[in-house]
Amino acid sequence: MQPDPRLVLAQAASLHRSGQVDAAIEGFRQAARLQPSWPDPHRMLAMALLQSGRAKEAVQSARTVSTLMPNDPHAHLLLGVGLMTAGQADKAISAFERAIRIAPRLGEAQFQAGNALAATGRFKEAVARYDKALEIDPLGVEALVNRAVALARLKRRDEALGDLDKLIGLQPWAAMHHVNKAALLLEGGEAGIADAIAAVQKAIEIAPKDPDAWSLLGQARLAAGDIDGARAAHEQAVAAAPERADLRVPLVQVLRYQEVFAEARGHADAAIKLAPRFVGALYERAEVLRALDQPAEALADIDALLALEPRHARALVARAIILQDMNRAEEGRAALDKAARLAPEEADVRLQLGQDDLARGRWEKGWIGYEARGSILPPTYAPLPFTRWDGKETPERLVVLVEQGYGDAIQFARLIPLLADRGVTVRFLTRAPLVPLFRTLDPRIEVSADLDDLDLGAPGLRWVPLGSLPRLLARDPATWPAAPYLTADPERIGQWRHVREEGDFLVGITWQGSTRRVLDIGRSAPLAKFAPLAQIDGVRLVTIQRGAGSEQLDQVEFRGKVLKLDEDFDADGAFLDTAALLQNLDLVVTTDTSMAHLAGALAVPTLVALRAVPDWRWGRAGAQSIFYPSLELVRQRTPGDWDDVFARIADLVRARIAARGTKLEGGAA
Repeated sequence: MQPDPRLVLAQAASLHRSGQVDAAIEGFRQAARLQPSWPDPHRMLAMALLQSGRAKEAVQSARTVSTLMPNDPHAHLLLGVGLMTAGQADKAISAFERAIRIAPRLGEAQFQAGNALAATGRFKEAVARYDKALEIDPLGVEALVNRAVALARLKRRDEALGDLDKLIGLQPWAAMHHVNKAALLLEGGEAGIADAIAAVQKAIEIAPKDPDAWSLLGQARLAAGDIDGARAAHEQAVAAAPERADLRVPLVQVLRYQEVFAEARGHADAAIKLAPRFVGALYERAEVLRALDQPAEALADIDALLALEPRHARALVARAIILQDMNRAEEGRAALDKAARLAPEEADVRLQLGQDDLARGRWEKGWIGYEARGSILPPTYAPLPFTRWDGKETPERLVVLVEQGYGDAIQFARLIPLLADRGVTVRFLTRAPLVPLFRTLDPRIEVSADLDDLDLGAPGLRWVPLGSLPRLLARDPATWPAAPYLTADPERIGQWRHVREEGDFLVGITWQGSTRRVLDIGRSAPLAKFAPLAQIDGVRLVTIQRGAGSEQLDQVEFRGKVLKLDEDFDADGAFLDTAALLQNLDLVVTTDTSMAHLAGALAVPTLVALRAVPDWRWGRAGAQSIFYPSLELVRQRTPGDWDDVFARIADLVRARIAARGTKLEGGAA
């Protein structure tokens, strides 16, 4: 005798209520087989299958229900949910729309239709469905949450923030709403940072151990320039959820910024152990390894990342930079070109491509790409609070804003007089220590470290970052004002004549540039590598190194052959004594530091020791600098090999000494 399908269904439902889902599924199947035209077993089977994660099977049962009950909106709603769960959002939309046609006031159908539309990227239509759902149920929390997300995707931030404020009013105890508000405020850029921090701190008051809140606070503090605070917040996030690899990655980034590389490496390793295929962790560890001067290991991580995600544009940029470290510039360019095809608007892509174009002498394209430096993190300058100059109008007064390092300032400052040539009243806003030096640039140029005496609301006032002048004024460096374009104080020049003794060939030396590891990778050379110069008869070395790196002088064997300057050297202004001293030298030998730019700006003969693939401004090949004719460039033939570089520099110094002797003999004759 055949079992009663109603009894079988009742028993299966009891099993389902008791948590025996697998047994219940078999019971629902049996009931459906016993009475195929009865919708209830198919409906209950679909729901149990969804609960057990078997979405594709659930869709089959839900489809049967919708066929048996074509006028029941809940049948089509169930089918839509099954399709959504099975990853078929586009098909789910049709099912939800059928439910809505039958029952327009079915709020769940409107809500789920919005979810399906959002899942397919149709955010405007999704918002319309959420609007309907909220018209039916104004207190629908899930609809408000999802509408806020869709509005944010549509860049309708004010409306999205309005929904989040409603949610906070409905559920002030829910930390998630404050976190979401903070995230949206942070997306709004600099203007929203303070409010974002306040919102996420409220979330932390509600849920002190919420790892996502702490992580977002770290991001907000980093955006505000508070790196120490960002580190503390990210450490709290990791402590709250040490098993989450995603929380360690932003901590690694902050530790890199602080140049705490051992800890950064530890957290990166831990993240990859937790999630071996996590591309964010692989990217950050590669950056740490590069900073630790381990390019081969860094490249391995980037290549592992690209195997998982071949279209990762930032990873391609990182690969290009690492390949340059390894003297494989052409392979690096190929990676940059691919990144540009994938993400042409990405700031890091545009900047690195622009700098590579500049290194290759492609000035038109290069300066355009160089503009992306204002959009990277951290940007190279902070915008001033009035209108930026576009190069077209003639402003009543133009503020040229210094940016980046001292070397960049010296390199581009020569273009400022071109503005004065056009009749523009110019204020060069620079760092206070550089003000005296740059006052020698051109008497028509105002040089200041502040804007206290200017009316920032004046209608004719404009500003421009210094590094944008090449694009706006003179893209080909061959047309730039010639060196020397800075001058040393004649009185100071006389004060430093005492360093020279008759017969000396006086060589000023600098070996250490920026102390930031990420900026200095491969650029500075240990002072010990200068030893071949100290061994040349007639050469007397003078250290013009200041600050970091100076301690190496007491550690080298040729310490007694190097003249060390007084501690008050340059005390009243950056490079003032240095510029005067350089006029008393026969030669400068320096690594890639601001000293190379100063010597070039003063037209002082200089040999520059460069890494195999140096910074863009030194080009990709050749011994001459298009920016500074008095400089001769000596490049590594093998990455990291300074011995060969300084052996060749020593030969060049001997040749200059011999040439000077020949010249003196000829003059005497």
